[in-house]
Amino acid sequence: MNQGLATARPSSELAMLAALAKAISLATRTNIDVETLKVLLIFAGAGLLLSLVAAMIYEQAANAALL
Repeated sequence: MNQGLATARPSSELAMLAALAKAISLATRTNIDVETLKVLLIFAGAGLLLSLVAAMIYEQAANAALL
């Protein structure tokens, strides 16, 4: 049975994060572990979400000011 990304196992997600952490460690020559990568991704995602919300609010305010 073919499994897509929606039914990915948590262990495969952990393996992907571990591979990404290893690649970043090799590229930057620093030691980064999976937990640090998780924290960085959470903060980056939260920052992106806040930026999108601020852009949507600013767009609505700009459109209201022009009308």
